[in-house]
Amino acid sequence: MHWNDVILHQGNEELQRFIEIGLLAARLGVPIHFHVEGERGTGKTTLIRAARSRLPQMERVYGCLYNCEPNRPHCPDHKDKVGLSQEKTLVPFLEVSHSAKIGTVVGSIDLDRLTSKTRPAAALLPGTLPRANRGIIFVDEINRLADTSPALVDVLLDAMGTKPGRVQIEETGLPTVEMPVTVNVWAASNPDEEPGPLQEIRRQLADRFDFAVRIQRPDRPEVVRAIINAETDLPQSMRITQMPLGQGILDSLTLDPRVEEFLGEAYIRFRLESIRGIQAARLGALLHAILHGKTVADFSDLAVVLPAALRHRIEAPKLLEVAEAMKKATESEKRIEKNSPPANPIGPVRKTSGGYPAFWRGLWQRLSSQKTGHSGKSLTAENATPTQGGGESSEKKKTAVLTGPAETE
Repeated sequence: MHWNDVILHQGNEELQRFIEIGLLAARLGVPIHFHVEGERGTGKTTLIRAARSRLPQMERVYGCLYNCEPNRPHCPDHKDKVGLSQEKTLVPFLEVSHSAKIGTVVGSIDLDRLTSKTRPAAALLPGTLPRANRGIIFVDEINRLADTSPALVDVLLDAMGTKPGRVQIEETGLPTVEMPVTVNVWAASNPDEEPGPLQEIRRQLADRFDFAVRIQRPDRPEVVRAIINAETDLPQSMRITQMPLGQGILDSLTLDPRVEEFLGEAYIRFRLESIRGIQAARLGALLHAILHGKTVADFSDLAVVLPAALRHRIEAPKLLEVAEAMKKATESEKRIEKNSPPANPIGPVRKTSGGYPAFWRGLWQRLSSQKTGHSGKSLTAENATPTQGGGESSEKKKTAVLTGPAETE
C-alpha cells in the first residue's frame, strides 16, 4: 500500500505522526526507536509498511552493503579508504521476524567466497542489522520475539543501547568483527495476546524504545467503509497527506528554555526510572518542530511526544501527576506568549487542528473532575482553566490513564 492510500482517522493519528517523525530522523541520521501497541486488525503493520513509499534518499559508498557514509566509511571493506565513489539510494527498510536466526540478523560466513575455486577467502556476509545501517528495521510481534528469542533481544539491545549502536559478528575461525550501526527500530505488537505486553516480558528492551505509541480501532462507520472499499473520493481530512519531511537540521533548532526547565524538573520531581524518557521527549519535540517549520520547539511540540515517551516507563497515577504539572506549565507559557511576538518559521508551516493533543485534554479533564467531584469540561489550550464546582476530593484513586482520542470525546 502507498502512503497516500492510507486512511487517516483518530485511532491511527498518533502512529502516523511518529512515522513522519521517524522518517525525518532517518533523513537527518538521528536514530529514534518507537513501539506501537494495539489490538489485532487495527492496521499497525499496514501503516508502517506503507511508509516505504516515503523513504528519503541518502548518499553511500558505491555498492556498499553496509551503507557506509562516503566521508566516514566504517565497514571491513571500506574502512580507512579515501576517494571512494558514491551513489544515491533510498534509506533501507528491512524486517526482522520473531523466527529469525542470529546469523541472518547479525551476519555469517560468506560460503560462496569461502569455497571459491579460484580465490577462496574467509569473508563475512552482513546480516539484516548491518545492511539496515542508516535506515529502518521493522520488528513485527516484538513481544513474541522477546519471549522466544532472548539471544536476538540481546542483539537488539546492543544496536539500540547507544546512538549509534553496535553489532558484533562472531564466527569460528574468524576474528570478531565489531562495527557501529545507526538504525531506527520500529516495532509493533498486540499486548492483549500471548505472551503479553513487552514491558512485562523484557522491561529492558521496552525501555530502549524512545516512544510507546498507541493505535485504536476506527470509531466512525464512514471511516470503516473507506478502509474496506479503498474509496478515492474521501474528504481531505480523512486521508493522510504527503507532507514534506521538513527543512533545516537539528543544529538550527533550539528548545524553549521553559520546556528544558520543565523536563529537568520532571525527571527529579517524579523520580523517573530512566533518563531515556527525558532524552526521547527532547529529541521528539525538536523533530516535531522541524515538521511544522519552526525554529524553536515549545510546549505544543513537547505535548505531542511526551505521552509516548513516558507511558511505558511510569505508572498511570504518576502520569496523571505529570499531566497536572504540564497543564500548569502551559498555562504559564500562555500568559508569557500574550506579550511575545510569534516565532519566525524556517519553512512552510503545516496546518494543525489547534489546541493540544486529545491525550492531554483528557488527562486535564480527569484531573479537573477529580478536584471538583463532577465531570467538568474538557481543558484545551484555548480554555485551560479548571471547572467551577465543589470542593477537592479527599480520596485519591488509581484511575486508568486516557490514552486515545476516542476516550476523550
